[in-house]
Amino acid sequence: MTKFKLTTFAVALLGMGMASTAALATSSNVIDDNMSRRGPGSTSGSGDTVEANCPADPSGNAWQGATAELEIKQKGEGSKVDIEVNGAAPNTLYTVWVRMKGASHGVSFGGSPITGGGATPLAPSSGLGQLVADWLGSGSPTSPNSFTTDANGEGEFEVDMDFPVIGGAYPFNRMSHPDHLLAQTKNPDANPIPTAIVNPQDNLIVAPFLIRVVSHCTDGLSHGLSPATREAWFQYP
Repeated sequence: MTKFKLTTFAVALLGMGMASTAALATSSNVIDDNMSRRGPGSTSGSGDTVEANCPADPSGNAWQGATAELEIKQKGEGSKVDIEVNGAAPNTLYTVWVRMKGASHGVSFGGSPITGGGATPLAPSSGLGQLVADWLGSGSPTSPNSFTTDANGEGEFEVDMDFPVIGGAYPFNRMSHPDHLLAQTKNPDANPIPTAIVNPQDNLIVAPFLIRVVSHCTDGLSHGLSPATREAWFQYP
């Protein structure tokens, strides 16, 4: 991957399928850059850390030498996402997430309309059925937003998305009616509407990340629409 810095993005805030403008700036439909490695002892949303849960790093530096590169290319209504990880915990399940919740002008907005969480799996909408089932069930060793590192701690996540990641929205409205009803058994407020992807590189948006990579060292399972217990590794920006 060549290193190309993305400067500013455009974010469209969507509600009930209708767009309202937040802050429109000069945008690009390409990201090709390094992801940042979270610092030692960084907690995830579940309060867990790599040091506490994951295999010990033989070098003793808590896997701080691990790297990840992110490439997103958009064309039309779709995006191709490629994440390459090197030097991370070996033989470990990782999942990839995209941010849904942020703030602008001091006002919070967004969040997953299905779970209420601040992020959702970075996966094509065709994977929503499995993601809902795993959210309600006991988890799965694979999911549409997961990859597993090899014995050397190397892994790759390469997926074609059926929506624009940069300046776009996640199409929860493509969820099937049975999957929606199933989701409502866990969250009665689940409402499958298109929801803006929140990009902190827009200078009027406050959010902790656009994309984050986490591991699942405690049980080796993905839990669908919820990250559940996890350890934070990389994020962009």
